[in-house]
Amino acid sequence: MCNDEYIRNFYNEITNYLGGNYKIILEPPREALSESWIEYDTVKWEMEDSVNKLVSELLKDNSSTLEEKIMKVYEFICLNYVYDANVLYFFKRDASDPNNIKYIAVDWYGRIVGQDWIEKRKLHNRRICYEFSRFYAKAINTLIDGKEELEAVMIGDVENTHYVVGLTGKNYSIILDQDDFNSIKDLTRLKLGLTIKGIHILRDETGNFTNVVNKFNSNKPTELSEIEQAKADISKTGIIQFFSTAITTINKYNIDPQGFFECIRALIEEQGFKIEKIWKKDVHNDERRHERCLYFEYEGKTYLLDSIDKTLTMVNIEDLDKNVFILNAQDNLYDYYGG
Repeated sequence: MCNDEYIRNFYNEITNYLGGNYKIILEPPREALSESWIEYDTVKWEMEDSVNKLVSELLKDNSSTLEEKIMKVYEFICLNYVYDANVLYFFKRDASDPNNIKYIAVDWYGRIVGQDWIEKRKLHNRRICYEFSRFYAKAINTLIDGKEELEAVMIGDVENTHYVVGLTGKNYSIILDQDDFNSIKDLTRLKLGLTIKGIHILRDETGNFTNVVNKFNSNKPTELSEIEQAKADISKTGIIQFFSTAITTINKYNIDPQGFFECIRALIEEQGFKIEKIWKKDVHNDERRHERCLYFEYEGKTYLLDSIDKTLTMVNIEDLDKNVFILNAQDNLYDYYGG
């Protein structure tokens, strides 16, 4: 475990890099730090079985560096888990101050949980940022095993809408974010064979972590070649055909609905379209679930990007089944379901 001074310095590095109001979350019963920006988690950090198995194997691996092992766990999580977009259905939009519109996350969806929640999560591979951060931080600290002046913590914004892993110590300070919901997550990018974008190196005295990330990214594209080609052909094929080609390309990879939504949404917004979000109930799922979809206007027509069916179709929004599609879900609070 690194000493407390590294944690204090890390907080300054975080605020300088990210801006805004952030906090560092530690796992109890770590010895106390009294700073106002320190919080102690209410949930014990534990690795899930598959991650624990990988970490046990890596602890026996004498041929890989610590940084390489940390990267292998990062890659494993990205390839074997998906983001649980259902959590966003429970975010409430607070527009009481028009100059500071906020989204409020409910505490019980993955942040403050009990054994019942933990057992239900074992039935599938959908997780949210609180969960990813807890078991990844635990995995890193297990790999460190007290042998380095280094420690993994969690970083959260003060509104508790997003948590990531922070890694700091004598040699470097790193932010590791597999599920940045402001862009295409590494949870999706790595499944597509693309470069990592969620690891942010704030300081690296030895260059060891930088080298490992660069090595991982070498010979990997930042975007799929089929989509790059389709983008170059827009003037010949038209915008809608470009989106259709991108959808066909993404669907070859059997990406989850949330990952599909991220990929195509990014392309739609990149072309200058204003989108409107809409939720769709997954009527074919035994578990009550919703997925994010969107629609946009083009040449007097409305196009719906359906993340469950993974299609783009012309629609009349007024004709959509109100029992399946939900507009403005963020204006309300909903009863608990899921797990």
